[in-house]
Amino acid sequence: MGTTKLSEPGQFDIEKAILITSEGVEVDLGKSISEIVLYESIEANSITGHIAVFDTVGLSNIGPVIGMEYLKLVVGTSSLNNDKFKVNFDDNVLHVTKILDRENSGNTSTTILEFVSSELIHSKRTRVNRVLKGSFSDLTKVLLQNDLQCKKDLYIETSLGQKQIITPNNTPFRLIAKFAQQAISKEHGSPTFHFYENLKGYHFRSLESLYSEGSKFTYVESTAGAKVGNTPGITSGPDVDAKLTRDLSVIQNYSILQGKDFLINAPLGGFSSTMIQHDIFYKKFDTFSYNYFDNREKEKHINSFAGDDDNPMYNDAFVDDQNRRITDFEYATFYTPTSRVKDENDVYQNSQYEVYSEDKRRYPFEPRKSESWLQRRRSNILNLETGGTIAMVVHGNTSIGCGDIVTVDLPEAGQNKSTKDGKDRFFKGQFLIKALKHTFSNSTQKHTMILNINKDSALDKFDKELGFIEPKPIKVGKVFNDTNFYSSELDYDADSAGD
Repeated sequence: MGTTKLSEPGQFDIEKAILITSEGVEVDLGKSISEIVLYESIEANSITGHIAVFDTVGLSNIGPVIGMEYLKLVVGTSSLNNDKFKVNFDDNVLHVTKILDRENSGNTSTTILEFVSSELIHSKRTRVNRVLKGSFSDLTKVLLQNDLQCKKDLYIETSLGQKQIITPNNTPFRLIAKFAQQAISKEHGSPTFHFYENLKGYHFRSLESLYSEGSKFTYVESTAGAKVGNTPGITSGPDVDAKLTRDLSVIQNYSILQGKDFLINAPLGGFSSTMIQHDIFYKKFDTFSYNYFDNREKEKHINSFAGDDDNPMYNDAFVDDQNRRITDFEYATFYTPTSRVKDENDVYQNSQYEVYSEDKRRYPFEPRKSESWLQRRRSNILNLETGGTIAMVVHGNTSIGCGDIVTVDLPEAGQNKSTKDGKDRFFKGQFLIKALKHTFSNSTQKHTMILNINKDSALDKFDKELGFIEPKPIKVGKVFNDTNFYSSELDYDADSAGD
């Protein structure tokens, strides 16, 4: 196993699948595996998944499977640069956490074992009770490497500022999640950090940092009648990688998920918001406003780094006769506390985070400053979640993972084409892989992926020169009394409603 280059799309080779029981017994599952499933997401701090095993190895006879087992898993795939991008959980073992109900079909019994990355288990076992000093990015590295003894590759973006944090009885992952909420990128000035794991390792990065990496792969819809994922006549030589790239790029199936939901996006702060910051010491408050359209000029989005037009996913035309846009209404209000005292220079500082030495010199620890991250973070993340969303099925390719950028060109729907290139007006260009599901199926002998991809900006701009204003009804409805509703309604004259 693992000696032959896998050149056909979807090919995979289970090189190692060893179950280590709670009693230390090692069981080779390789020939008994029905299916392996792995999940990645930029909103999840650990890889999760399950493995389905035909019980030909007699797990029940080896010892009780109780959810305290370990799994060593190595899977080779037909991804580009195959040796580098293997699914490799040999040294960094997976933890079995749950055994689903055994499925019996005739004489065959299937056991499904759910698993997670070891760091998630270690985090739940670990409590941090000390003062942490440093930037959020530095503290994330310390927690992963020192507290959790993580040996995986770390992709950590440098954040601004030095912090002093007193943490009573917190888990490392809970702390890092708090860091991600408040961290601001040193390079991009962005407060959109995410903490997640994919097959490459652990990531603590802003959305802008992910966007700046550029597209890792391009996907195209298959041509009608074409044999998907199979270019015949090439089995060896320099054209193998070119063939594989071409075959891996074909979309087998897709669905456009319209994530835009005004009733969700607006009240959560996707369009605009007001933050009222209350000073609990001086009993004063400050007000901060955020507007989606007005702030876009100060920010970079998914298409900005590609040199393409970066336009909002919404039209900034006026919606009423007062020249107001959809972002000019007060939808969401946030309330945050602060407390300030004067330092030796008579300058107000945040008392909760300022520390003074014996000679009255101030340490360079920065306050929480929710006005610098809360509203912008909320709007940027919401508009990524509710922007253009596509779910598509493709051949397995472990050289890409969640957090990567891919390029997608979908054809325009319908027979009457309105674009010159025949491509969909908004569902084209660069997308972020938000979540990914790997399926290695022995029944089909194929490795497939389901990608959930999102974008927060459009290549084409909405036409606002038409002067769109929400239509208003002309007639006014009649108010009925609290008695004889239905009899009154029978006498209702619609033509006179406006009189």
